Amino acid sequence: MRARTYLIPLAAILATTVAAAEETHPMKRGTDGLTAVPFRADNRSSAAITCAATIAHWYSAEVGSAAPGASVTATLWSDPKTGEVFALNEHLDRMPLLRVWCGYSGADVSTASDLPLLRRAGAAEKPISVACHGAAGTNRLDCTPLPAP
Repeated sequence: MRARTYLIPLAAILATTVAAAEETHPMKRGTDGLTAVPFRADNRSSAAITCAATIAHWYSAEVGSAAPGASVTATLWSDPKTGEVFALNEHLDRMPLLRVWCGYSGADVSTASDLPLLRRAGAAEKPISVACHGAAGTNRLDCTPLPAP
């Protein structure tokens, strides 16, 4: 019973805090002012891969998965003014990306190969195109940039 007494005021405080945060930092939506960043990860390994991105300090979102011989393809978004890179959710909310990686499906974090992001103010992010294969002598995935066409 005592826990319930604390939860109601806590819920009210959290709701007020979230509402205040959205007023001072409204969620930006849509692609206005953004540049499309094509994303492609060719799976040249013998197992399925998953590519994902960290969108907050402890949250991640899947970019996509691919069977051996297939590719993960997606569109990320870049703000050339700030250098930020985003994924968009189903509401077109801009979710800033902190890190992008590909790894073996089911263990993508522990087998991850990080993909570099430029994130430089005044420059749009370049397309991300990598080939992923098993790293020799390890259980990790190794993704290396493909030459630009």
